[in-house]
Amino acid sequence: MKLGIISDEISQDPEHAFKIAKRLGATHVELRDVWGRNVCELGERQVLELKQAASRHGLQVSNINSYAFKVYMDDREGIARSLKALKRAVELTKLLDLRFTRIFTFWWQGGLSKNLERIVELISPAVDMASDEGVVLAVENEYSCMVGTGREARVFLDAVNSSWLKVLWDPGNAFFAREEPYPEGYEHVRDRIVHVHLKDAAVENGSFRFKPIGAGMIDYFGQLRELDRSFEGVVSLETHYTPPGGTREEGTAESFNGLLNILSRLRST
Repeated sequence: MKLGIISDEISQDPEHAFKIAKRLGATHVELRDVWGRNVCELGERQVLELKQAASRHGLQVSNINSYAFKVYMDDREGIARSLKALKRAVELTKLLDLRFTRIFTFWWQGGLSKNLERIVELISPAVDMASDEGVVLAVENEYSCMVGTGREARVFLDAVNSSWLKVLWDPGNAFFAREEPYPEGYEHVRDRIVHVHLKDAAVENGSFRFKPIGAGMIDYFGQLRELDRSFEGVVSLETHYTPPGGTREEGTAESFNGLLNILSRLRST
């Protein structure tokens, strides 16, 4: 299994993040925010230098992430900014010889079914861009957006009906959206997944809480068993967990070790 970490889950300093990611056992890094800026705001030379720095640490860049379409459906200026950001993300994806880049599906404003036609219409220019440029769009199921679960992701992809639209599967986000991530949510999208984010969570005293991988309520033993059998892409840690009194780096290390523990158990069965 190809294991990655989103670099800013460790540090905004990419050199430090890459060093720690390699030490933990990752083979890939995912670029989102560096030096306090989204990667898509950087110049081409800076992005190529990030790729070279990752390589020096024995890592490959799996993908870059913009925040495209994390806006409301009626925010015309926000949509225009999203398309501009996505265009830049596509340019940088091609610059780094990568396959896909991430998008979202607008902030939640009611059920997907009553808004589906509108979302498909608003996303269509992005799908056309992907087709023209030869870069896949990976739709992340995000619990604060219109597509939050595996079931919703499948409905959306079927409605768009484009080979340039795939799924960035996030079991933790599905859990927050009140779906059983595995096996229920996964079954809806298993044949359309191009990338995976891992975070664990639990409900404590009526509230959702991020947890280290393996310490929450998500069946990561079953989920990782399935991914280990059939998924050839990168499984990337996005823990969002910070231990009490600790740091994001410490939370990421705890989560990555939890991930390795599950994989060790899988291989011993």
